[in-house]
Amino acid sequence: MRLELEREEARELVVMIIDRLIEEAGFGEQDRATLRRWRSEGLKGGSEGMRELSAKINADIDRVLKTREKSAIMKPDWR
Repeated sequence: MRLELEREEARELVVMIIDRLIEEAGFGEQDRATLRRWRSEGLKGGSEGMRELSAKINADIDRVLKTREKSAIMKPDWR
């Protein structure tokens, strides 16, 4: 199985995580403002940082899927 996120999909995933942090982590107003500013300025879809981040996310997804596939093959039939 192969799963790969496009840069825009990876960006939306990170934005969702940051939004959740802003709402639920109990940060002060200044910290939340810093996160919002970084989210809007630093997470541009075509930026070099987003290219690197989406490549890392895809590499991690690929590694996890390969590990699960490998461990499923190695499980004994009697389980």
